[in-house]
Amino acid sequence: MTTCYELRSRLQMHQTIDKATQRQLESEKDHWRKVLFRIVCILKFLSKHNLAFRGTNSKLYEDSNGNFLGLVEMLAGFDPDIQEHVRRITNEETHAHYLDHKI
Repeated sequence: MTTCYELRSRLQMHQTIDKATQRQLESEKDHWRKVLFRIVCILKFLSKHNLAFRGTNSKLYEDSNGNFLGLVEMLAGFDPDIQEHVRRITNEETHAHYLDHKI
């Protein structure tokens, strides 16, 4: 019983053994929320203005890749969250990047 009370108090005070892992998980969740929010904003902009999404190419930083990837590239120049996401894609650190036409 004492162990249960001790665990509950440590959880409330965020003093558990896996605190670093929990912090990393929260950071990753926050990153994906921000990235998906920005992608949805780009989608809303393109659909509101009735613009084509895709070009003839579907890779970042290549010619004729379309309005969607062009806006992602432009936003990566200003926004650190999208910049980090694009860095992960170009370094092949992530495979689920939500920028492919097949998603």
